[in-house]
Amino acid sequence: MAASTLPATQLPQANGSWRGFSTTKPNVIQADFPDRLQGPAVWDGKDLENRPEEWIYHVTAEDIQDIDRALQHFNALQVPLVEITQENFPLTSFAKVIEEQKETLFKGRGFGLIRGFPAQQYERQDQAAIFMGIGAYIGSRKPQNLKGHVLGHVKDISIGSATKSVYNADDPTTRIYATRKAQPFHVDGTDVVGLFCLTKGYEGGLSSLVSSHTIYNKLQEQRPDIIQLLKSQWLWDRKGEHGPDEAPYMAAAPMVYHNNHLFTFWGPHFFETMTRFKDVSIEPEKFEAMKYIQDLCEKEALNMELQVGDIQLVQNYQILHARTAYTDRPGQARHLLRLWLMAKSSESNGWVHPFQDDQFDYEFTGLTSVPLEAE
Repeated sequence: MAASTLPATQLPQANGSWRGFSTTKPNVIQADFPDRLQGPAVWDGKDLENRPEEWIYHVTAEDIQDIDRALQHFNALQVPLVEITQENFPLTSFAKVIEEQKETLFKGRGFGLIRGFPAQQYERQDQAAIFMGIGAYIGSRKPQNLKGHVLGHVKDISIGSATKSVYNADDPTTRIYATRKAQPFHVDGTDVVGLFCLTKGYEGGLSSLVSSHTIYNKLQEQRPDIIQLLKSQWLWDRKGEHGPDEAPYMAAAPMVYHNNHLFTFWGPHFFETMTRFKDVSIEPEKFEAMKYIQDLCEKEALNMELQVGDIQLVQNYQILHARTAYTDRPGQARHLLRLWLMAKSSESNGWVHPFQDDQFDYEFTGLTSVPLEAE
């Protein structure tokens, strides 16, 4: 998130888009922002910590049977995982549970947690099918990287991990989800992100959520100057996810008011590494604003420890999420599956991406794939 001294008209030229944003012009909308946001999207994290019954749904024996029947039906068809749909993963009673979760995502507090599914009773192929089948009732799957992965793995595979060493955690292009580092509060490049906890690590890895609407209200009270910064153009590192003739970064405002909704785009790790581009000069007040927002989010957040079998659903435009650093041991490595899901415009209650339609994708993704292990 950073504006730079580089004029918008001099952005490196590119041919298309990245995560729903134009790579050739600033993604900024002029609008009258409300003085204060109200409604169910504004909530107190510490208050919700004391009322888990409001946001945790515990699966029933009937739910598990319904999911298992859908899995058996899908497996009998011998359809590739990448082709899983509502039609070939036919849920009945549990489909109503997902519909209620979807209502909460787009018309309520913006997140939910489904707890109690016996994930460890299934092999990895079936775990993937169950998660992707449930996700199909929320929206269409989106690739999460240029490899075309529509099923992601949140797992430490950086150098020195307890499993395998693939990435250098200190490389600015390494995505944090492939490391054991703390993830600051951020959003993902999709409508909804889903996480399915397969195993817990040895220590750490606490999950945190905060309402960006609550943060907006707090900033209006405490630091209205930061609100003004968030309405302006910032530059974002594309982490090497661009073609040879494409721009290595793009410009977008961290906050946009569109269709009577406050949209938040926030990712400190995509801002901090902008310093690697020698043609960009970033204003120091933006680093200070980033730290202030992180501290404020930590103060206001709802913290939770994901249990094995938990499915966490988060609507990205109004919720920021984070994770503390963690450690693994051999045989005890933290591992979550991840989905990026796009809801139909008619089902998103006006939460339609400000700059692209609901089919936005990675520009250079070819065939999609479903890796069963982190890579």
